[in-house]
Amino acid sequence: MITDRQKAILDLIVDIFSQTHEPVGSKALQERINSSSATIRNDMSTLEKLGLLEKAHTSSGRMPSVSGFQYFVENSLTLTQVAEHDVYQVLKAFDDNFFKIEDLLQRAADVLADLTGYTVLAQDVEASRQKLTGFEIVTTSTHTGLAVFTLDESSTLTSQFAIPKNFLPQDLTTVRQLVHERFIGKSVLDIHYRLRTEIPQIVQRYFTTTDNVLDLFDHLFKDIFSEKVLVAGKVKLLEVADFSAYQYLDNLQAVASEIREGLGEEQMQVVKVADNRLSKLSQLTVISQKFLVPYRGYGVLTLIGPITLDYKRTVSQVNLVNRVLSMKLTDFYRYLSSNHYEVN
Repeated sequence: MITDRQKAILDLIVDIFSQTHEPVGSKALQERINSSSATIRNDMSTLEKLGLLEKAHTSSGRMPSVSGFQYFVENSLTLTQVAEHDVYQVLKAFDDNFFKIEDLLQRAADVLADLTGYTVLAQDVEASRQKLTGFEIVTTSTHTGLAVFTLDESSTLTSQFAIPKNFLPQDLTTVRQLVHERFIGKSVLDIHYRLRTEIPQIVQRYFTTTDNVLDLFDHLFKDIFSEKVLVAGKVKLLEVADFSAYQYLDNLQAVASEIREGLGEEQMQVVKVADNRLSKLSQLTVISQKFLVPYRGYGVLTLIGPITLDYKRTVSQVNLVNRVLSMKLTDFYRYLSSNHYEVN
């Protein structure tokens, strides 16, 4: 589509503009492009005709178009570099005791948001892929109880509930028994299916009145189907996007689902520039990278920023925080597997 020299010119303009946010003229390129000023101007004109550059009205210089940024990301951006000069700052930010995986994910989101000045989301392992490995019910008063779920032998979730009227103490024991028999060791996706197919029939064998029991099951289990998403720097989105994008982040389940759909099964990292498949985020850049959660699967760290961000630096910072997060998660699960348990 373009020559090697034109590609080098586009790469350099993207690099300079991302740092200065000022139009770039041919003179600024001459020192690094081994061609005459006239040749560079001709190539810039060609890139403009191809829609990869735009001419600034107040200057003879050019700046990258949305298509230019997209071309740069697809053809020139290195996704493996790490921001070495930020290593000490990031390591220091993670130098703490973490008692829940949510604490670690929130710290990663906070650190990356502070480092870049953009909005960051950190997602735990996809909810449907997790397995229920523990379940207990504790009565907290005559009329209330607390259900405690353990997912993947490490992540805990609690659900407070009102004990149904006319329930006897043994009825709660029966609910616990049914969960242990039917759900322990099953994936969340499987549990969702069984709640709709098996449980209504099975409950009839143990309870005379079933509606309140089925409502209790629905209430207890509703939260395990939700993505665990931690957010940092949400308000920063207002600086680079309209209010609808900011409001969209109120629906974290939809955002989390959209982010996962944009990452292929084998993809570890993706940079999307003005991707119209991203609904309310279609006029932004979205950088997503998976991180390994030992023994459980992959979480996702996502940065949302403007199309004009400094791609090289920002991707390097995402990589750095991702690596440190992965290291801390390894330590966290090593600690759990040595007969210590996560504190909720």
